[in-house]
Amino acid sequence: MLRDVMVHLDQALSCQSRLEAAITLAKQHGASLTGLYVYSSPHLERSDQQLNEVREMFQQRTDGTGVASEWLPVDLGFSHVGVAEIIGYYASFTDLLVVSQPLVADKEKQHSCITSPERLLLGSGRPVLIVPAFGTFPHLGERVMVAWKAGPKASRAMHDAMPLLRAAKHVNLVSIGKTTFSPGEAERLSRYLALHNVAADIELIPPGDLSVGDTLLNLVADDNIDLLVLGVHITTRRGHLDMGEIGSYLLGQMTVPMLLSH
Repeated sequence: MLRDVMVHLDQALSCQSRLEAAITLAKQHGASLTGLYVYSSPHLERSDQQLNEVREMFQQRTDGTGVASEWLPVDLGFSHVGVAEIIGYYASFTDLLVVSQPLVADKEKQHSCITSPERLLLGSGRPVLIVPAFGTFPHLGERVMVAWKAGPKASRAMHDAMPLLRAAKHVNLVSIGKTTFSPGEAERLSRYLALHNVAADIELIPPGDLSVGDTLLNLVADDNIDLLVLGVHITTRRGHLDMGEIGSYLLGQMTVPMLLSH
């Protein structure tokens, strides 16, 4: 079970849906909820007012939900530490971090924008739940799909998602490719998941004309999936972090929340 969920807060429009998603998960698992607000007071004209506005919004949304909540403001001041790094640090003391789909950076620094989920994954060592920037997701975690490809990334993602898989009403594990890693792989996966009280439909899907990313998005729509679990590969190129083709594509086109692990 999840014991503590952390949600990144700011004044962006996407904050409402990400907070509701975090509250939903906290209620499902009887977890506490920490609202993390990162800001830089020297760069804000109304830092105290904005701080109070976000705190009041967090308290109003959590009051009456039955979820134990904690408000955690962090002022970066003149520190040169990046937003993603400081969020990753505090997320290392929790079970799951909830953020929104990364969009364009806020050049006026009015919001603590997250433009690099790669840094969150590397900096926290925790799974990161990314909520689409638009839309609401009231049934989060009821129908879960795990994208599987034998290897450490997918294995880590499946393990990180285990509390969510146990609580789900339907779990679908899909592997897109011509063959599996070895004979009997589906049976071993099914047995392992069953030991953790997870009944999953396991399916090997041959590659078609669509990309892996588009195939996954189509499966999400066809099966009414409300959460996609994905292990991502992160590389460094000339100091720039790259999540890889499939992860980057899904981040840009995502239609449901995604649980990412590295």
